[in-house]
Amino acid sequence: MIRIFIVGFSDNKGGVETYISNLNDSLDHTKFEVIYSLPEMTIDGRVWSAPKNRHNYLAYKRFWHKFFKFNKFDVIYYNTCDIVSIDMLKFAKTANTPVRIIHSHNTNVQQKLRLIHKFTEKFNRKHIKNYATHLFACSKEAGEWMFGDKHFTVLKNGIDISKYKYSDVKRENCSSYLKTKKRKLIGCVGRLDPQKNPLFTLKIMEAVKEIDSDTAFVFVGDGELREALNAEIKKLHLENCVHLLGNRNDVNEWYSAFDCLLMPSLFEGFPFVLVEAQAAGLPCVVSSAVSEETNLTGLVEFVALDDSVETWASKILNACEKGRKDTAKELIDAGYSIENTANYVSDIIENSLKNNR
Repeated sequence: MIRIFIVGFSDNKGGVETYISNLNDSLDHTKFEVIYSLPEMTIDGRVWSAPKNRHNYLAYKRFWHKFFKFNKFDVIYYNTCDIVSIDMLKFAKTANTPVRIIHSHNTNVQQKLRLIHKFTEKFNRKHIKNYATHLFACSKEAGEWMFGDKHFTVLKNGIDISKYKYSDVKRENCSSYLKTKKRKLIGCVGRLDPQKNPLFTLKIMEAVKEIDSDTAFVFVGDGELREALNAEIKKLHLENCVHLLGNRNDVNEWYSAFDCLLMPSLFEGFPFVLVEAQAAGLPCVVSSAVSEETNLTGLVEFVALDDSVETWASKILNACEKGRKDTAKELIDAGYSIENTANYVSDIIENSLKNNR
């Protein structure tokens, strides 16, 4: 049995967590044992409570050295949106973990870095090949941003395409949940954090409402800007048409309910949301900060962040009139089924371990 230690999973479900879950579900568990890095882990009957942070670095380092020495892993798979810390890869290398993967999931840092963090980011980018055996990225831009001129592999964000297929039943269920008879429903899926630009999104929604009052809006996801977003919704008197649904386990159904997906992000790696939305045949209007690689089916339209909210509104309402498109074959042919992704990762790991013997 090949034992994989996966880093990057959290309770705040987003694209990285979705990728990890999809990959784990699709791996052959007669070959692979997957263990997530969590605050508390039970491995072979022993409970490990990880340090909450690196503030007491000696205790933090002591714990992880002991952890990796005691629990022998064949693979560490480090999923990250920045390269400020690669401690896990360093600890795994010290413990002689043979396959050490780092996977870039973004094209910029999600928060302002202190001077020391800028230094460690620069150092880690320069020396990453000393600690990682494989460099993965969700897109060309995400790889170039994190790894510079070093060779990396673009690993496609595969999904279970059939799960997202459009359904009238799903659409009706979601409409019933909202108790709305609005003709158009615009959706945003993702964390409510600065990267996703939700306050600007609300301004776009206000502009859409000015043009077409028969429209409702949904945010699926949660995050640090929820309270600010709620306050702005009340200030703009949009309580009756903007719905904050929080984190949900039925996001796949909501793609059938939407008439357009809206994503005015400040930056992205290769967002899972756009693969999922296209699997539902859903037109998408996104910022030009999002990679054009994401337009797998012709359903994604790009708009500049400095364009007016009226321009955004017009694009969105036009997208709502396009109707649905069956995209399953296009996505499979492009390599975006989770089976393809899992098979690729499995082959990389197995071949690397054979070569390491």
